[in-house]
Amino acid sequence: MATDGPNLRPGELEISTQDEKLWRQVNPGWVHDGRVSSQLFRPTPKDTGEVSVTRSSLVTAEAAHQHHTGTLGYASVGVFCVEVGEVNEAGLRVIDDAQVDDGETRPPAHAYVDYKLIDSKKLQQRRASILRDKAEKHGWQYGPMKH
Repeated sequence: MATDGPNLRPGELEISTQDEKLWRQVNPGWVHDGRVSSQLFRPTPKDTGEVSVTRSSLVTAEAAHQHHTGTLGYASVGVFCVEVGEVNEAGLRVIDDAQVDDGETRPPAHAYVDYKLIDSKKLQQRRASILRDKAEKHGWQYGPMKH
């Protein structure tokens, strides 16, 4: 299922279930002409190399969206997904950090796509584009933008 890996904080586990879907909230500013930009999976400086996702094995796309918009008050027009195996194919890993005890409050079933070992912005962009393309193939999983 999950194993401790290198460079992980206490309580973090690398997710190894290849077909598990990872829900990613779509900020309205990331949709241009009906298409979601690669910003969907590109870390921002505030992310510190950790792009937040929610594990589908523990929370539905709808519940993740409602927590993100209702409880946390963040904007989201819907939910896209990638699978753990697709993240791995892009040269990244997925880390479950829901059990980390560092004083931070995390959403239920929180995990992240780990970009911390990729310091090149160009490589981060390339991987984000790969993940966006894979997410587009899955289509909208939940939300007002779902067709």
